[in-house]
Amino acid sequence: MAVRNLILWRHAEAEDLLHGHSDLERALTKKGHKQAKQMAAWLKKYLPKQTYAMVSPALRTRETAAYWAEGWQEENRLAPERPLQPILQLLEQSPFEHIMLVGHQPWIGELAAQCLGMEDTQLSIKKGAVWWLRLPKSGPPYKLYSVQSPDLVE
Repeated sequence: MAVRNLILWRHAEAEDLLHGHSDLERALTKKGHKQAKQMAAWLKKYLPKQTYAMVSPALRTRETAAYWAEGWQEENRLAPERPLQPILQLLEQSPFEHIMLVGHQPWIGELAAQCLGMEDTQLSIKKGAVWWLRLPKSGPPYKLYSVQSPDLVE
């Protein structure tokens, strides 16, 4: 089964990296919590009910996804600064038709570009934003179905 709906959700605004902490420990800011809550409300309204979510192990992505639902899977291949190839393999091997990945730049922008047929480029995805890609019946590349920013769904 091919992934028909690919939803890419970049984590909401997070704290700066603090001395003595790892990048994975960065939490959402107050604004980030508001962004995540706003986007989660939009996602709950529009996403297919059977959407399977995979989330980076970083605290800020787990906090972002927690506003959407429980039951998502933490996936190490989605951590910050990961290469794109293992993420592409993850999607190729997926049995799910609707998948949401909650993650980070640069890989999330690289993945969006690759799925849209733009080789060797990276798109800039705003913090807290969702890019929804749909695979046409004719096959790849994906088509951009929706882009939502937390600033637009208030």
